Amino acid sequence: MQDRSSVIVFILILSVCCLGLYVALSGYLINTPPPLNSNPASANFAPPTVLVVISTSEAAKLPIVIAPVSTALAVPSPLGAFQTITAAITNARPTFTITPRIALPPTALPAQSGARCASFAFCPQDGPPDSRLAPTGAACPRNYIWGQIIDANGKGIPDIRIRFKDPNGEANFQTSKGPPEPIPGIYNIPTGQPGSTWEFWVVDSNGLDISPHVMMTTQAFSGAGNCPTRIDFVQRK
Repeated sequence: MQDRSSVIVFILILSVCCLGLYVALSGYLINTPPPLNSNPASANFAPPTVLVVISTSEAAKLPIVIAPVSTALAVPSPLGAFQTITAAITNARPTFTITPRIALPPTALPAQSGARCASFAFCPQDGPPDSRLAPTGAACPRNYIWGQIIDANGKGIPDIRIRFKDPNGEANFQTSKGPPEPIPGIYNIPTGQPGSTWEFWVVDSNGLDISPHVMMTTQAFSGAGNCPTRIDFVQRK
């Protein structure tokens, strides 16, 4: 009988212990928040839509939906700034206006008019480059005044005196060439560097003028037209 009572007491004590353990576990689970979701993919979630219901005695319940507030920040694109800078640099390029240089024709002495040469036996006339007549083998040398004394038939005349004054005003003369020169009637007066002004004319054996006086400033040949340092004296018919 005593053994039976002991068993009953043991069962009651065990039941009380189990009940206490159950109560303790229940209280722990209620007071302990659930663990956070450890999945990284679920870290970025949109805030839930909040539904607020306003209820009055006179109006029906009207739902008001409050949209979630976006927390995204507008960050300017560095590419846009780069494009703006590139456009500014492109628009700031300087522009250049290229003005072509126009070569001025040489100041060649034109053929004298018949009226001016009317009282003279010879008339000055300009001519083209000619390496056969010009000195040094150049077609139009810039450091000589040169040409040919020509008769009315177009042939060179030797031994005709050409008078001239240099830039300092000093007078001198030269005689047109003959044999053994292959071409008679040519003359050439050394003038040095271009830019000097000379005066020259043709005289007879007595020193009298038989052509008008010619003033010439020497210059280099431009490559087109008559030679600016050539003057022929042509006999009038």
